[in-house]
Amino acid sequence: MKKLNNFNGNFEYELLGENQQVVALREKLAILYSSPFSDILLWELYDSSLINGYYKLFYYEQSVLKHIILFKYSAETKKKVFVINKEFKISLKNIENICHILFYEFTWVQQIIFEKVFGPKPKQAPKMVFERTSNDVIIPDLPKTMYAYMKSLETHTRKEINRKINRISKDIPDFKIQYIEKSDIVFEQINKIVSFNRSRMKTKGKISDLNDTECKVLHQYISTSGFGFLCVCVVNGKIISGTINTVIGEHAYSHVIAHDNTYNQYSVGQITMVNTTKYLIEEKNIKYHHLLCGTLKYKFQHGGINHDLYTFRVFRNNNVHYFWRKAMIDFKNNYRKFRKKMKKNKTIYDFYIKFNKMKSMIKLINPL
Repeated sequence: MKKLNNFNGNFEYELLGENQQVVALREKLAILYSSPFSDILLWELYDSSLINGYYKLFYYEQSVLKHIILFKYSAETKKKVFVINKEFKISLKNIENICHILFYEFTWVQQIIFEKVFGPKPKQAPKMVFERTSNDVIIPDLPKTMYAYMKSLETHTRKEINRKINRISKDIPDFKIQYIEKSDIVFEQINKIVSFNRSRMKTKGKISDLNDTECKVLHQYISTSGFGFLCVCVVNGKIISGTINTVIGEHAYSHVIAHDNTYNQYSVGQITMVNTTKYLIEEKNIKYHHLLCGTLKYKFQHGGINHDLYTFRVFRNNNVHYFWRKAMIDFKNNYRKFRKKMKKNKTIYDFYIKFNKMKSMIKLINPL
């Protein structure tokens, strides 16, 4: 291992070059970040352009592995390094140390970019620009008992769930909840749940993002990673609803939730969601249930809380690119604050809306 020293003290690192095998890192990465999105198989699914030709940085503190950072740059953007890891937590100190290593190793690099990172609390550091990129990652914090979870929901939601469960149990005696884990999961089960998702999206006039390739990769990951499980509702031996999930440490991720439109009257999707949560609390001792991106109503009904993601850009020097980026981000942040204040004053906000409408009409009449 190599050693470096900077203002944060001593630290160690190991750097592996391009095209060295990292398949053995799959489970280590997932456990280190408690996230399936550290897995190479899922990177290949969501962004195949990232897979070829990336580097591996092993970052240690007092000989204890703290981070595995995977990053790449292309010939076209040789002055920038893009960190591949997404949706993970890292401290400002570790960001600074990792950037110190990369600037030392790659003398031509001028900018290092961490995208979609949870925290740390935004704090301007020298040569660093941060920007909130989204706040639509929804994560309910789960209590220790199912009773406490149900009590935490709004009264209307709780009563509606109990009413639907009682109704389907009365109308369909053969209705059952089943949990299927890891290697017992077969492709037909995944494909069935995905097909429900496609059908529901179609009825809403939308196209599902879940294509055949994603369905196959999800099955491969869920059944072989050691982290997967399904919660399914079954009638007469046939799946009518299900969730596709991964569980890593204290974190669970629901990748897909969908149900057969034939059973809309029973809200079987909501019933499946509740039973998924029950399994996570009582069998897996999960604290954080990630419902992923998208501010759909059911996520908040089930206790979801918005979490912010940030993009951190670290520059080698306080050069013109740094000051330009900082100015643009500051302008965006100040504009958001201005809009928030303006919305509180109805008269000013109404004038602002009318002014924008007038501008749009003028552009339509005279596009030049």
